[in-house]
Amino acid sequence: MKEDLLQQIEQMMPGFSKSQKLIANYILNHYEKAAYMTALKLGNAVNVSESTVVRFAIELGFEGYPEMQKALKEFT
Repeated sequence: MKEDLLQQIEQMMPGFSKSQKLIANYILNHYEKAAYMTALKLGNAVNVSESTVVRFAIELGFEGYPEMQKALKEFT
C-alpha cells in the first residue's frame, strides 16, 4: 500500500493546489515522520491549515486524515 499511496501522490501531483503540493512533497520525502504527526502538526510543518491536510487526505480517497495516517503507519 505504501508504494501505491506514494505513487498515487506522485501521479496526482500536477493537479494539486499549491498547498496540496507542499503536503504531498513532505509526505513523499518524510512519510515515516508524517505517519506519526497529527493533521495539525503536519500542517504546521508545511505552513498550511489542519483542514487543508484533512482535505488532502480526502482528495486521495481516504475518509479522513486518520485513515491516511494509518495507511502510512503500516509501512514505517
